[in-house]
Amino acid sequence: VHVVLLLNRRRQIEHCDSWLSVREAWDRILADRGLRHEGDMQMYICCMLPRFWPLRWLWRWRIGQWTELLREEGLTSVHMLSTSAWTDGFHEALQIPNDGRAYAMVVRNDGEILWSSDDAFKEDLQEKMMVRVVNQECEYRYELQQQLLEASAKGALEEGRPETEGQAVSAPAADDSNVARGSGVPADGAAESTAASAAPSAPTHTGAAGDKGGAPDVGREGAEAARRGGG
Repeated sequence: VHVVLLLNRRRQIEHCDSWLSVREAWDRILADRGLRHEGDMQMYICCMLPRFWPLRWLWRWRIGQWTELLREEGLTSVHMLSTSAWTDGFHEALQIPNDGRAYAMVVRNDGEILWSSDDAFKEDLQEKMMVRVVNQECEYRYELQQQLLEASAKGALEEGRPETEGQAVSAPAADDSNVARGSGVPADGAAESTAASAAPSAPTHTGAAGDKGGAPDVGREGAEAARRGGG
């Protein structure tokens, strides 16, 4: 927020003292509430130079004197500006009458005008209204500060959140050989071979079902036949 004072008469420089007091009051209140920003509450005295060359030269001479006075007083937050490029529609664009009066404005950096009045600041008539504007600006800055803090905290939580959150965590596919070796649960191929080796072999009956001896000893008979054949 800054204070802008538009001058179109040299004698209007007398109004600067009252607006310097307004700037200092704003600066003090914002600093006390911890809402003051760096480079905040600058005051710009804009001299709108006349088109007549001799008068313009006189203006520039006086502006140099005012600038030197500000430097001696140490008012680094007050700046003297001048322009001769303003047009006839300048005042109409700002919606202020071009009647020869000085106009002061309290404006934000985005161009929004928070306050505007003519000539000097009238403390007895305008103090309460100015205090209301200051309080509204403090509320606005406080709400903006809270929003920034909440956004910063939300961003910090999102950065610290693990990447796998919200996704199904799938177990790595187990190798068949590892399962067969380490878990005691055989793989498919191993299960078939294990089952085949573990199952008892079915007896082979070559005799009659009614033989008392049951299945003949095939191994012994084969051995005797081999001996007879060899003899």
